[in-house]
Amino acid sequence: MNKFSENLIARFGRTVAILNTIKNIKTAKTIIYTRPIAFTLSLTVLPIVVQAAAYQTYVIHTYGGEALLPAVRQQLNASRDGGTVSTYQDKLVLHSTAANYQTIQQLLSQIDGQPQALTVAVRVGNSSQSQGNIQQGQVIISNRGIQGTGMINQRSSQQQGNNLYQVQTLSGSAASISTGTLYSLNQTYIANSYPNYPAYPIYHGPSGQIVIQQQVLLPTTQGIAVTPRLLPNGQVEVTLTQVEEQLVRANPSYNRYGYNNSVQGQRLHSTIIVPRGQWVNIGQISQNNQSQSSGYGSNRVISSSNSVPISLLVQ
Repeated sequence: MNKFSENLIARFGRTVAILNTIKNIKTAKTIIYTRPIAFTLSLTVLPIVVQAAAYQTYVIHTYGGEALLPAVRQQLNASRDGGTVSTYQDKLVLHSTAANYQTIQQLLSQIDGQPQALTVAVRVGNSSQSQGNIQQGQVIISNRGIQGTGMINQRSSQQQGNNLYQVQTLSGSAASISTGTLYSLNQTYIANSYPNYPAYPIYHGPSGQIVIQQQVLLPTTQGIAVTPRLLPNGQVEVTLTQVEEQLVRANPSYNRYGYNNSVQGQRLHSTIIVPRGQWVNIGQISQNNQSQSSGYGSNRVISSSNSVPISLLVQ
């Protein structure tokens, strides 16, 4: 092999080496440019994966109990994670996230405080008034002539009284106070007795009367049951039940006809919002009666009225 051939072979080898170097550089550039693209795609995919916040159950001791539910539910509905709440024996059972639990705790520190003591008084009045006019006339005929006499009798009476019930309790808690009386009375029943005749009898009236006496127990109750709740504006919402019962004895002159004693009662049930420290009239019962009777030479008119006002005071 001559020198010219050797030089040609050497140049060809250098050319191949240069080409291989250039190929390696291009491959390296491709790798370099490919990696940033793959990294960019991975950054784009990652935000799509979102994990839901974990719910837990929390039991919160409160003073208000069920009265706090509207405010707590409003707070949960406005939050991003939501949640549910219920009550059990004045405790809130919260099912939500830890972040909502902290938010609800802050809310309760503002709206749920130790209940205040309230004194509730109920006054049941009784005002009765009656008036009667009796006119009587008499005509006497004798040998001295005809004489006439007349008489007018007027009578009026008025009576007033009241019962006061007072009880102290905490805002939101129920309380009651009452008195009761148990009467043991003898009730009388009258029945007619008829004789026992043979078949096809001719009608006969009663042969006598049978008087039956029985001992009965009649209970009466007077009192109130209240649940006051102090509102944020300073007024008080009161749920009130009031009862007033009394024994009404039969007129002794009517007992021969079988009239017996009875219990007469008055009841009130209401929910009302009242200001503190003021008497408020929350109800009244009014009764008006008038009777008139006339006979030979006499005329009688009797009118009566009865009023039962009911007032409430919260302090």
